[in-house]
Amino acid sequence: MTTPLVSVRDIHVEIDTRRGLLKALRGISFDVEEGASVGIVGESGSGKSIALKAILGLLPKNARMTSGEIWINGVQINALPKNEQRKVITSNIGMIFQDAIAALNPVMTIGKQITEIPIYNLGWDKERAKSYALEIMNLVGIPEAERRFEVYPHQLSGGLRQRIAVAIALSGQPKVLFCDEPTTSLDVTIQAQVLKLLMDLRETKGTGLVFVTHDLAVVNEICDDLKVMYAGRLVETGAVASIFDSPSHPYSYSLLKAVPDVDHPVERLFSITGEAPDLTEPVVGCPFSPRCFASDATCEKSEPNLVLSGDKMAACYHSSTFLRAEGK
Repeated sequence: MTTPLVSVRDIHVEIDTRRGLLKALRGISFDVEEGASVGIVGESGSGKSIALKAILGLLPKNARMTSGEIWINGVQINALPKNEQRKVITSNIGMIFQDAIAALNPVMTIGKQITEIPIYNLGWDKERAKSYALEIMNLVGIPEAERRFEVYPHQLSGGLRQRIAVAIALSGQPKVLFCDEPTTSLDVTIQAQVLKLLMDLRETKGTGLVFVTHDLAVVNEICDDLKVMYAGRLVETGAVASIFDSPSHPYSYSLLKAVPDVDHPVERLFSITGEAPDLTEPVVGCPFSPRCFASDATCEKSEPNLVLSGDKMAACYHSSTFLRAEGK
C-alpha cells in the first residue's frame, strides 16, 4: 500500500469564544491518496474549513489543536517545530481560498505573488521562478501572461483573479490541492473552466484534491470520495456515487433532498428544520437527533460512532432503517 499524501487521525480543535470554549472538531480522521478527489460537505459551522486550516497550521490565534495526528507524505508534522512544519506543508500542499480578492495581496504584483513560494521556500532564483510562474499562468488559462505578470489584483476580472489564486496554489509544485469553496464567486462559465482545470491537474499530474463546498452538484462532478460533516464530526463517509444513490445517514439524506431537482419541480423546497447544536455546550446523544425525522430514545442517550453501513461508514443507530421513518 502507498503512503497517503495526507493522513488525519482523530484531531480535536477548540476555539475560545465569548460564549465559552467551542469544540469545533471532535475527532475526525481521513486520508487523501495520490490522484484522489475528496469532497467535504456540511452546513456552515460543521467544521469543514477549520479542518483544512488545522492541517495547514493556519488556525486563528484563539484556536488550537488539542489532540490527534496530522501526517503529510509520511511525516507527522504536528510533532515538528513550527519552521519545519511550514517546510513540509508548503512543499506538499497548495491552498485555493474561497475569496480570491481577499486572498491576494493588493500591493504586490501578480508575478511577485506567484514567485514568492518558489523563491523563499524552494530556494529558486528569480529567473527560474519567473519562468515557472509564466508556465503556470499559461497552464491555468491566463491570456497575455507576460503582461499580466506585472499587474496588480484589482486590474483583473474576478475570473482571472481566481485563476491567479490557483496559480499561486500550484507555484510550490504541491502534491495536494486544498480547495475551500474556490468557485463560489464565479459565474457558471468560469466555474466550469476552473473545475475542468482541477480535474486536468488530477489526471495529468496525479494531484490530490480536497474540495470543501456547499455545492453538491460540484461534488458529484469532481469528487470520488465524500465526507459528510456535522457538529465537528464525520457522520458519513464513502464513495460519492454510493452516498448520492443511497445515503446511510439522515443528515446526508436531508442535504441531498434539499437540492432542487429541475426534472421534478415541487411547490416548496425541502429544508432541514431546526439549527445545528451549540458546540460550546456538551453534546449529549446524537447531535442531529433534535432535527432528525428518525430519532428515538436511543439517539438521545449517546452519540453514535462511525460504523460500517453497507459499502459506507455512518454514525447512525438507524442507518439501515431510517428511511422507513420518512415513508420511503
